[in-house]
Amino acid sequence: MKKIFIFALAAAAMVSCGSATKFTITGSSEEFADGKWAFLGEQKGREFVKSDSVQIASNSFTLKGEVETPYAAYVAIGDVDARPDAYVEVIVEPGQIEVKKLDPEHRAFSAVGTPTNDKLADLHVKQWSLKQDEAGEDEYIALQLATIKENIDNVLGLKLFKETYYYFKPQDVIDLVNAMPEATQADEGIAKTKQAAEQALKVQPGNPYIDIVEKDADGKEISLKSVVENKNNKYVLLDFWASWCGPCMAEVPHLKATYEAYHKKGFEIYGASFDRAREPWLKAVEEKEMNWVHVSALKMWDNQARHDYAVNSIPANFLIDCSTGEIIATQLRGEELEKKIAELLK
Repeated sequence: MKKIFIFALAAAAMVSCGSATKFTITGSSEEFADGKWAFLGEQKGREFVKSDSVQIASNSFTLKGEVETPYAAYVAIGDVDARPDAYVEVIVEPGQIEVKKLDPEHRAFSAVGTPTNDKLADLHVKQWSLKQDEAGEDEYIALQLATIKENIDNVLGLKLFKETYYYFKPQDVIDLVNAMPEATQADEGIAKTKQAAEQALKVQPGNPYIDIVEKDADGKEISLKSVVENKNNKYVLLDFWASWCGPCMAEVPHLKATYEAYHKKGFEIYGASFDRAREPWLKAVEEKEMNWVHVSALKMWDNQARHDYAVNSIPANFLIDCSTGEIIATQLRGEELEKKIAELLK
């Protein structure tokens, strides 16, 4: 009798553990065409790695499995060996998860039905309500930051952090990482992100510039220091760009206008390109008549200057006061650049 009782307890425990790790993801919509497939997978680098799939029938699909530790994934809808028609963010965790539209005015689908997915869906709804302008962008960043803080100890917070940390101020990034569980902080990617944020603090306005030494079109090494210490220069804009970067090239007219108006008054630009090849770099310089100092390591993102200045995206720039060697402004775009230089060299 005792053996039977112990066996029954063990069986009950097995059933309990099994159900506690099972998940089901369902979806039903006229937009899910019969014959298409629903794929469950993770985005790893540039590759979508599939872990499960099922063919859609009657405009519906069901994916089932077990999960010990919740993780961020996507449900992709499409044909086999073809680019998916749609992706749906989902947190794979125990429970019944449903893929559905929360707002008929938005094309996007969301996953709901479990605690973490409900939080993610709620975030989506809040994001949709934001205006598509500068104020809306600030609200978006504040919303992301608040959501990460609320979920700093779970998979949702980690997912959002990895996706949007570059929007945040360096100190916010450091504070978020410090609030994460120790095991998460030890992750190599998270640790590197924190290190980059700590480096970014060193190149905020009020700090001294860090010297750069790269080669110009003739193969001659030109240091940022030599440009800053040139007696003809009062302010130097360190500009990170690349010929393949659309937003960078869109800034060129503003750079040219400011340079032409204030170069003789003491304004210089030190352009550090993230190009990999000489030809497109020099072609852009010549065709766009960018008549200031140009250098490049020709290593794309794998260059020391990028790490020294914690550059996560381009265009990026740093304005240096030659009289003090201090960085006095960053990320001056469009008319803001000319306005700032006009103010300084009036």
